[in-house]
Amino acid sequence: MDDISVYTELMKLKTVLRQGWLRKGIKDPESVADHVYGVAILALTCPLPKGMDRNRLVKMALLEEAGETKLGDIVWESGASSDKRKRVWQNEKENAVVNELFAINQELRELALESNDQKTEMARFLKELDKLEMVFQAVEYESQVDSRTLDEFWENAGKYIKSKEVLDIFRELEKKRK
Repeated sequence: MDDISVYTELMKLKTVLRQGWLRKGIKDPESVADHVYGVAILALTCPLPKGMDRNRLVKMALLEEAGETKLGDIVWESGASSDKRKRVWQNEKENAVVNELFAINQELRELALESNDQKTEMARFLKELDKLEMVFQAVEYESQVDSRTLDEFWENAGKYIKSKEVLDIFRELEKKRK
């Protein structure tokens, strides 16, 4: 895929709405691109575990949802429960899209695949930031709906957030929520 086609595909994320928020009745929910921006800002500014490469993390954050250019935003978890078969299917499909998008850019392809596969410390830390961004967004949306409506987002984030760096921020947000 040539550069213009890659840019065109990635820019589609600006119009792909986050389905979890729509399902909860949020008016004008964030797009996938909005979410990616929030995750990238967290990757750029949050305290990191010792030895983690911030530049690599930010690049990975910018690519974490690249597969959704063709698949759309798929909700594969609700609260603390997940459908592992659906997640495996989604991961395979996302990896196929990533391989197509970044066929001529090995660095970007490897970063996006690393994020999808969740096998490295950095990819798992990025997942924590992804979930932290989700609860920051939930705080904003709780003014639109009964906050209990969004409990499952907090529950889901709690399932992933384990590092001290992210857990401290998550706990502060929980205090503000109550």
